[in-house]
Amino acid sequence: MLLEGIGYFFLSTVKFAVATLPIARRFSYAEGLLISILGGILGIAFFLFLWDKILHVWRIYIVRSTKKKKKAFKINKKKRRIIKLKNKYGYWSIVMLTPLIISIPIGVFLLLQYYKSTKYKFLHLSLSVIFWGFTLISFFKYIW
Repeated sequence: MLLEGIGYFFLSTVKFAVATLPIARRFSYAEGLLISILGGILGIAFFLFLWDKILHVWRIYIVRSTKKKKKAFKINKKKRRIIKLKNKYGYWSIVMLTPLIISIPIGVFLLLQYYKSTKYKFLHLSLSVIFWGFTLISFFKYIW
């Protein structure tokens, strides 16, 4: 049971919404909230505060070693959707959809990429994880 809880804890650091259903089914309400919310906040902290270090190492060892001729910037469907999401819905949509639809690493990356000046990213993402944690655990535990 302890190893299972640790596994779900680490699953919720990356894909929060996927982890809440088995957590709600296997653990009590308080344990489920604790595992899912703390896992989500740990994932946000890890990817928010260490993303710069990861990208720095990536640029040094991977990009420089494979650096060739600089390619022209091409717009494809994926980039167009991300920019449309950013322009149409803005900062708060990325914050609220990160734990639910977008995975935590991708949501944090989008916030770091497009909103560099916002100071309270960690607080806003943590509040979003807490909100969705209560909502999803309550829904899966008592309604579904």
